[in-house]
Amino acid sequence: MPPVTVNLLSRIVVVFLVGAVVAGPVPAVLAVDAPYITARDLDLLAILPPPVTNGSAADRAEQDAVLAAQRAASAERIAQARADADETVFAMFTPVLGGAFNPRVLPATNHLFSRIGMTEDAVVGPVKTAFERNRPYMNDPEIKPLVRPSRSGSYPSGHTTRATAMAIVLGDLLPEKRGAIWERAADYAQSRVIGGMHYPNDLEGGRRAGTAIAVALLGQPEFKVDFEAARSELRQALGLQP
Repeated sequence: MPPVTVNLLSRIVVVFLVGAVVAGPVPAVLAVDAPYITARDLDLLAILPPPVTNGSAADRAEQDAVLAAQRAASAERIAQARADADETVFAMFTPVLGGAFNPRVLPATNHLFSRIGMTEDAVVGPVKTAFERNRPYMNDPEIKPLVRPSRSGSYPSGHTTRATAMAIVLGDLLPEKRGAIWERAADYAQSRVIGGMHYPNDLEGGRRAGTAIAVALLGQPEFKVDFEAARSELRQALGLQP
C-alpha cells in the first residue's frame, strides 16, 4: 500500500512537532492535519460484509434490539450517550486515563489522533454512501433520536470505527491500560445504539472497519513518526516508564 502524499507544509509541521517533544510543548493549533490514508488506499467495500437489508426480518430484529437498549437505559446512561457523540480521543478515553490525558498539554498526541480521526472520515464516508443503510430512528418511529441526529448512512458506525482504530493505537501506546481502553471503547460504541443512531450490526461493521484502518496505518511512515512522538509525550504525562 503506497503512503499517502501530503503537501510540503504538512511535512514541515510534522517534523517541527516531533522536535518540539524534546524542545518543549507546542500549541496543537500549529498542527496541519491530513488523513494518513483515504478510501483510495483502503477499500472497505472489499472487506466488510453487507449490512442487514432494510425491511427484512433481520432488520426488524435489529430495530427491536435498539428499542430494548433505549428502554433499558437510565437517564444517566442517556446523558452519557449524548456526551459520547463527541468523537475526539480525549472525550472517549479521559474517563479511564484521567485528567492528565488532555489535549492542552499533549500536542503530539492530539496531532496523532486528529489525523486518525480524519482518516476514519476519509475511509468510511464513501462506504456509508455505497451501503445506503437507514438509521434506526429513520426506520421505526418508536426509536427516538436521543442524541444529535445524523442522516448519513448507518453502516458501518463511524463512531465505532473511530473508537476501535483509536483504541488499538492507544492500547499500543499504553499497553498497561489496554483492558480499560477496550472496555471504554465498547461502552462508547453502545452509546450509539442507545442514542438511536446505530444498530448492533453497524457496530460490528465499525469494529471491523476500525481494525482494518489500524492495520493499514502500520505501513505508513508518517504514522510511525507521529506514533513515536505521541508515545514519548503521553507516557511521560501519565507518569509511566518510557
